Amino acid sequence: MIMSILLLVPINNRGKTWTPDNRPADWKEQMNRWDRYHYVRVAVIIAAFALLVAALT
Repeated sequence: MIMSILLLVPINNRGKTWTPDNRPADWKEQMNRWDRYHYVRVAVIIAAFALLVAALT
């Protein structure tokens, strides 16, 4: 959750204001960064779940 708030939400908030006419030159890089952070977040969630399952068995 902290990762989402600190890394993903700011990119989302910037992206909400973009239109084809006013998006920044590096918009694709920012979207790629969002994708990378999202994949890391999913990996952390899966790892945490796996550790929880292992701890309960």
